[in-house]
Amino acid sequence: MQGPFMIQRKVGFTLVELLVVIAIIGVLVGLLLPAVQQAREAARRMSCQNNLKQIGLALHNYNDTYGRLPCAIWSANPAKGEPSSFDDDGYGWMVSILPFVEQGALYDMLDTSVKTGTPGAVETYYTNNSRPIPGGETVLSMYRCPSSALPEIVPATYSIPGTTGGMTTNHSQSVGYAVTDYKAAGGSCYGDDGAMHKLWENVNDNGSIGRRFAEVTDGLTNTIFAGESSYVSPTASTWQGYTGPFPVDATSAKVDDWPVWIGGAGTDEGARINGRTNSPINCRCSASKMITAINDDCAFSYHPGGAQFLFGDGSVHFLTENLSSDVYCNLHSIRDGQVLGNWN
Repeated sequence: MQGPFMIQRKVGFTLVELLVVIAIIGVLVGLLLPAVQQAREAARRMSCQNNLKQIGLALHNYNDTYGRLPCAIWSANPAKGEPSSFDDDGYGWMVSILPFVEQGALYDMLDTSVKTGTPGAVETYYTNNSRPIPGGETVLSMYRCPSSALPEIVPATYSIPGTTGGMTTNHSQSVGYAVTDYKAAGGSCYGDDGAMHKLWENVNDNGSIGRRFAEVTDGLTNTIFAGESSYVSPTASTWQGYTGPFPVDATSAKVDDWPVWIGGAGTDEGARINGRTNSPINCRCSASKMITAINDDCAFSYHPGGAQFLFGDGSVHFLTENLSSDVYCNLHSIRDGQVLGNWN
């Protein structure tokens, strides 16, 4: 029994006990966080892989319809005497496959503004209207890798990772367009012999426009059609091979080669990659020090250690950045005839 003057003790945690509990929770979070991040990256990588598979299916459907692949850029046609000033400018291969990725209405919108196949489409429209072609600002999730940290829309100024301060976008006609993380495979160390290159170079082979599957004599399973390229490069070569300290003030340079699905906005590097020896996977830089990219033709991803590539048979493979440059070159060529060896 309790007397009227007995004090009842309250049950609770002391400050020391609370601090111990908080410390334990902190340790558990620290242990679990890397595992959670890895799980999230695995999910993003799988989503990116699925995007490329859907793009591959669209390319096959395009080929079934037209009997050939689209050009990386529907730029000027030298066979018709069109000017070389538009050799890097025009709608891209991702515009061509819009009807095959359930974006027919968007394709029609673009075609109404500027007819598909018009050389200089992007530059001419910008010159006349000072704004993007209507529809070109549409962000398409299928054309974006979830791991990418690039902005959704090309900005007028941007700080390339590894720098401080804003840098002006070099090709002003690309400002306002939606960004993509995937580009076509344009060529190898043997030349512009990739699956998709700009029209200016495609017609040099046999007078036709766009590659036929029969021209891929190395086999669809041994040929890259497209790959990740989630980066921009500086116009000045000052930072190539730069080792520090970081961040750097690179405002003397401009931001070049924004990857946009609309196609060639004054630069073919915005729509295609190459497998040359000076364009290795991830461009010999990290995502946090992108300013040091050694070239503007590289495949590049935010996935650690390499990038994902779509092959001609519709399969998607992750290629490590340590892959032999000779093997990587041969994977980009449609007809080198070389034995690849073990690459997967």
